Amino acid sequence: MTDHSPIPVRPRLPLMLLISLLQGLALFLLWRAAENQVWPSQTPAVNFPLWTITVTLPLFLLLGLEDRNGRKTAMAIGAFCALLALLGVYIGWQVTPFGEFPPESIIATYVLPLLLGCFLALLFLRPIVQGRTPDYAEIFTDSWRNALVAVLSGALTLGVFGVLMLWGELFRVIGIEFFFDLFTEDWFLFPVLAVVVGLGIFIFRGLANVIGGITSLLQGLMWLLLPLVLTVTVLFLAALPFTGLEPLWDTGNGTALLMALNLFALFGLNAVYQRGDLEPYPLPLHRLLCVGIALLPVISLLALYGLYLRVDQYGWTVARCWALMISLLITLFSLGYAGSVVRFREHWTGKLARVNLPMSILMIALVLLVNSPLLDFRKISLASQQNRVDRGEIALEEFDFFDARENMGRPAYLWMQQIIEENRDSNPELAQLVFDPVRPAFTGFPMDPANRIDFRNQVTYRPAPFAIPDTLLEAMQISLVAELLRSGRVEELILFQADLDRDGNPEYILAADYFNTVMAAAFRLEDNAWRELRLTPVQPIPGPGQSLTDGEIEVIPPEYYNLKIGDLILQVRNP
Repeated sequence: MTDHSPIPVRPRLPLMLLISLLQGLALFLLWRAAENQVWPSQTPAVNFPLWTITVTLPLFLLLGLEDRNGRKTAMAIGAFCALLALLGVYIGWQVTPFGEFPPESIIATYVLPLLLGCFLALLFLRPIVQGRTPDYAEIFTDSWRNALVAVLSGALTLGVFGVLMLWGELFRVIGIEFFFDLFTEDWFLFPVLAVVVGLGIFIFRGLANVIGGITSLLQGLMWLLLPLVLTVTVLFLAALPFTGLEPLWDTGNGTALLMALNLFALFGLNAVYQRGDLEPYPLPLHRLLCVGIALLPVISLLALYGLYLRVDQYGWTVARCWALMISLLITLFSLGYAGSVVRFREHWTGKLARVNLPMSILMIALVLLVNSPLLDFRKISLASQQNRVDRGEIALEEFDFFDARENMGRPAYLWMQQIIEENRDSNPELAQLVFDPVRPAFTGFPMDPANRIDFRNQVTYRPAPFAIPDTLLEAMQISLVAELLRSGRVEELILFQADLDRDGNPEYILAADYFNTVMAAAFRLEDNAWRELRLTPVQPIPGPGQSLTDGEIEVIPPEYYNLKIGDLILQVRNP
């Protein structure tokens, strides 16, 4: 690929290393606060924006600063990062009160879109600072350059970290602990690795020829793959009239498969045709590929239809909201390219900028909006599921409180607390279900038969083989013990019955011995459905010669009963 766009002049090395060092020190302080559980780690509305600024501001400066217009560039970067910090305040508020529900899902849906938004915003930084209209060829080249600089800098950092660990381990085996102790200290690693990142960015920003060569290599790979992907698209659409859509939807992941096919085709299309000023294929092949490109909207619309079927049946969830946004973006890209093909025929490649520039701006806006009160998928999902209860489609007891606690943040937490308070005395079973929701049984696409386990032949029965209901076998397939068995890490597996709650109906216990510890799950029948109860060791793991297969099985009462004072229940835990 011949790169005619201007190459930005890097700032001087001392400035970039200073920025990196300050970032490393700031990250260290935030990390230590989290480790010691002191302010601001326990205040998400403060902690989130601090992490956001600490990560994004230095990286923006390292990737975007130039030798000229440095002050204007820094001001533009500062304004954008201030906006990101405001979004961080809102997302932090969504995981408040801290520690009452898992924040991982909310953090993931905040960080990943934020990274994409920062990447796209960086492409428009130079035109905005210089007060001119964005040039598509320059933006396209910068996108590859920034992506490769970031990847190569990350690889360099991992390499340095690996060498440090090897250095420390080599000296430790000969009795010198100093280096290993030093290289595993967080106060050492954060500043040093941050400086390595800055040094890597400085080096790779200056290697324009190397970056251009890697870009050409990737283009060559996609040059080979794009015809294959579009051929698959055409053949798949040609087969649908004979097979129908039911087999696709029956997999449970048909929409995801269609989206993946469409995304790969769109990425390949942009990688090969790049800035639209060249036609890399012979004209006959180029015309055939135009047919596949013109059919991409059909794949997009099928994915939207599959998503509509799921939403119509089960309502909105956070995952389905994200799927809708991604599907709509894919559809708009596909329609834009297909429209250009229909209008301009084989000369459509010169019109890529008409699609990609406005779509890039739209994507920046969307990734900001979804982390703001204006387009909060958590509130949308909660309202949708509540409406299903209000309309009588599901009973309140059938509500997926586990998903609400894991993925819907503060709004779901406040609503669930209200349900607990209202039903604590009148319906304690419901209050307990909301307080400690159980992960629902997996009811999506059928498990691959190759991954199914017939526990009747895999376990050691105690005391003797007994019948296992077929429905229990299905529940066991999705248990953590089954995952361990499929992974090959289980040394022995036993199955027995024990009446854990002394109600006269014994539970089925599946226990696995792996890596000198024990994982066990009890299965009890509640309302014609099997509920899995996790069992964890209280006493130390038995030593050699005391395996699960020969130890005596008995149910023992607790040493201390629970203490109830009003509505408060206190439990004595064994040391």
